[in-house]
Amino acid sequence: MLKVDGLSKVFNPNTINENKVFDNISLHVHKGDFVAIIGSNGAGKSTLLNIISGMIEGDDGVILIDGQDVSSKAEFARSRDIGRVFQNPSQGVSPKMTILENLSLADNKGKKYGLTLGINKKRIEYYKELLKEANLGLEDKLFNKVELLSGGQRQALTLLMAVMSNPKLLLLDEHTAALDPKTSEKIMNITRKIVKERGITTLMVTHNLKHAIESGNRLFMMHRGEIVIDVDGKEKQELDTDKLMALFEKVNIKDDLSDRTLFG
Repeated sequence: MLKVDGLSKVFNPNTINENKVFDNISLHVHKGDFVAIIGSNGAGKSTLLNIISGMIEGDDGVILIDGQDVSSKAEFARSRDIGRVFQNPSQGVSPKMTILENLSLADNKGKKYGLTLGINKKRIEYYKELLKEANLGLEDKLFNKVELLSGGQRQALTLLMAVMSNPKLLLLDEHTAALDPKTSEKIMNITRKIVKERGITTLMVTHNLKHAIESGNRLFMMHRGEIVIDVDGKEKQELDTDKLMALFEKVNIKDDLSDRTLFG
């Protein structure tokens, strides 16, 4: 479903601040995979999502979504097939607009008539049912401005908006990191439910080992621009924190092992 082949990326090339993030990295994600991605700071996790989404350009390599080369497509063009949720709960919504207006924008995403039709009142009951999935009372706040919502409510709304158009690929970039532990668990439960029910191919960057272990059918561990661990199936199901740290040791990533806070 998603193929990244020979991806390379260097920031500030030929300067004293040159930073080579990727050097010929490749990966293949199957349709319906839910991949948790962990790794130390600077490993390239968010940069990988940024390049896949088109937010930044890779220097070399090919990105295929459902067999279509999207490497040269602009971010807005890729967004028709990609949903994304960021760490900042306000980044995926328009805070000055109501929940209803935000949902209407997401509902019209990728449609030829764009945003000109505004709010479709016939869709209000559908929006209410959609919001009930979050179990955060959002269905009763349809006419409230998003800026009045809590961080968890905003993030739940952003997640629901990201999947409204049934994207082929969902990118979650530390989408629970800015939330308190209780709210973070709620958002993760909503995430697992939505991804499972809709069968959306998902890449989730996280620093939370618990979330990485408990979520999805596959796990990548990145280090210095490489995928050094790729586990799925039964091996993924049987993972716990100790087994995961043992895997780190096997690939000789000892320079980061002394500080577990890098991973959650």
